[in-house]
Amino acid sequence: MKIIFITSKLNFLTAGGSILEFDLMYRTLLKWGYDIKVVTVFSYANKMPEPLPYKVVEENIMSRRLLGIQKGIFKILKKHENDADVFHIDGHLALYGAGLYRWLGGRVPVAAFFNRELICWPENVSKLLEQKQDNLFVTLKKKARWWTEHSVGMPLASQIDFMSFTNPVLQRRYEAFGLRTDGKVVIVGDPFDYRTLMRENGITEDSYRRRNKRAGVLKIFYSGRMAPGKGFDLLVTAFSLIKNKEKFELILGGDGPERALLQGKVKELGIAEYVSFPGWVEKQQVFDFYKQADIFVQARWRTEMTSITLLEAMSFGIPSILPGGGGLEWDAQGAALYFKDEDCADLARKIEQLGSDYDLRNELSRQCYVRLGEDEMNYEKKIRELATGLEYIIGKR
Repeated sequence: MKIIFITSKLNFLTAGGSILEFDLMYRTLLKWGYDIKVVTVFSYANKMPEPLPYKVVEENIMSRRLLGIQKGIFKILKKHENDADVFHIDGHLALYGAGLYRWLGGRVPVAAFFNRELICWPENVSKLLEQKQDNLFVTLKKKARWWTEHSVGMPLASQIDFMSFTNPVLQRRYEAFGLRTDGKVVIVGDPFDYRTLMRENGITEDSYRRRNKRAGVLKIFYSGRMAPGKGFDLLVTAFSLIKNKEKFELILGGDGPERALLQGKVKELGIAEYVSFPGWVEKQQVFDFYKQADIFVQARWRTEMTSITLLEAMSFGIPSILPGGGGLEWDAQGAALYFKDEDCADLARKIEQLGSDYDLRNELSRQCYVRLGEDEMNYEKKIRELATGLEYIIGKR
C-alpha cells in the first residue's frame, strides 16, 4: 500500500508535539512495510536536522487565505494521485480541498486525521490578561468565515472517506459543527511512545514514588508556549489564592507572546517570590524539570483537545491537576485531580489538596502507568487500526 501523507511542515526543532506524533506514525507504518511518502505544503517552514527514513516531497502553498490554501491542497492531490493508493491529510488543514477533490471525482481515497480545532471556531483567549477587542469589521469577517465553513465547507469535508480523531470529545465537536462521520471513524489518541521516553530518561514506574516528599517545598510545573488559551493566567491567579504558598514553588516554562503579561500579572498578584520563569529551554531540560516536579498542572486548553505535554508528564509519573470534562480528562482519566473548568478557586483547592496528601500523589503517579498501559493509549495498536481503515477504503475503490 502506497500512502502519501499531506502535512503542513516537518519542523523538528521548534514546532509542537504534533510533528513528533506524525513522525512516529510514519516510522511505524514504514517499519510494517508500507510505502510512505510525506508531502509538506508549507515547506519553507521545514526544519529537519537529521536524515529521515521516509521520502519527503516539498511543496509550497504561498497563500495564507482559506480559499488559497484549499485550492493549493486540491492541486497537490491531483499532482500526486498517480503515486498513491491512499492520501492521508491533516484534517484541520486540508479538509475542504480534499473533500472537493473527492466530490469532483478524484480517484484516490482520502483519510483525514483530526488533532486540533478549526480556525473559525472561537479563538483561544486568556481571559484574566488584557485582551485586544475586535472591531466591527473583524467581528463580521469572523462570522462570515464561520458560516462559510459550516454551511459550505462541512458538506465538502464529509466527502472524505475515512477519519481519525485524537479523542471522542474532538470527534463530537466536529460532528456538532456539521461534519458527517457516518461510521467511518477510529479514535487513535496521540501516537506517543512513552516507554522509549522513560527509558531514555532513566525513569521507571516507581521513580516518582521513590522521590515523593512527605515534607519540604513541592514544585508545581507547567511548560508550553505562552500564548492565549494555554491557561498560564488561570494557574497564577489560582496560585495567588492558595493559603500556604510557602509550601510550593511554581515553575512556568516556555516563552511566547504573553510572557511579559504573565510576569506582570505575577507581580500584581504579589506572588513573584514563589514563581519562576526559566524561559524556552531545550527539550532535554524540560525533561529534567519533569524529573524534579512534584505536581503537574495544565490549567487550560481547548475543551476538545488532548496534550502531548500532559502525556510527557504522565510518562514521568507526575500526578496532575487538570480541567475536567474534556480531552485532557480523556487522556489522564484516573491519573489526575480535576477542577471545574476556568474556576480559579476550585483549582486552588485542588492544589492544596494534592500538596497535602502524600498518599494521593503516590496513587495518581501509579495511575499514570495504568492509563498509559491501556489499549486506547497503545500507539502501535491504534496505528494498526488506522492502517486497517486505510486498507478498507482502498478495497472499496
